[in-house]
Amino acid sequence: MKFFVSIAVIAFISAVVYYLNKKNKRRAIVLTTLAAVLLLGSLTFVMYRDATLADLQCSAAHTTAVTPPASLKTAADYFEQGNYDYDIGNCTKAITDYTESIKLNPNYPQAYNNRGYTYMRLRNYKSALPDLDKAISLNPNYIQALMNRGDIHNYYYEIDRSAAIADYKKVIALGGTKGTSVCGHLFLAEHNGWNLGTVLALSSAYFQCR
Repeated sequence: MKFFVSIAVIAFISAVVYYLNKKNKRRAIVLTTLAAVLLLGSLTFVMYRDATLADLQCSAAHTTAVTPPASLKTAADYFEQGNYDYDIGNCTKAITDYTESIKLNPNYPQAYNNRGYTYMRLRNYKSALPDLDKAISLNPNYIQALMNRGDIHNYYYEIDRSAAIADYKKVIALGGTKGTSVCGHLFLAEHNGWNLGTVLALSSAYFQCR
């Protein structure tokens, strides 16, 4: 959503620049183009910076309002313990918790997804991918697992943007545009990542995700 709001703001500013200079058509076109390029370039830089920031989730301690379960007996208990350990930044322990959860209930898609996502945060994409595949096989409409698997193929490991596009489009078909950044990710996948063509196509990105 933020991606498209940014595009709308850029379009609005460009329109204002053109309107203020419309008496001189040539000047209006030049200034509008310059404003659009500068704004799109700034948006591209911010998106690239955000995508490449160091991941501190698993390398620093965090506080959380979540409390761990009182006892560890069931698959759900270990799953909640894994969520707690992940929240406080102990990702290695979270992996162990999710693994215990899966041992107790091998058909627990949330545990596979969360373990897969934790592997992603640890940059262990080779281990993350089978977990996400399993989560989706157990629940083919699991939006977050589809997003996570799409991101692996789009950015990190065994790059296969056609596979990423398929996952993102399914997320959209399932109504997953709210609460996810699927539209921006789909845009990058369809344009083969960051390149000059991606930057030039940003102005039409708003119409690419429906």
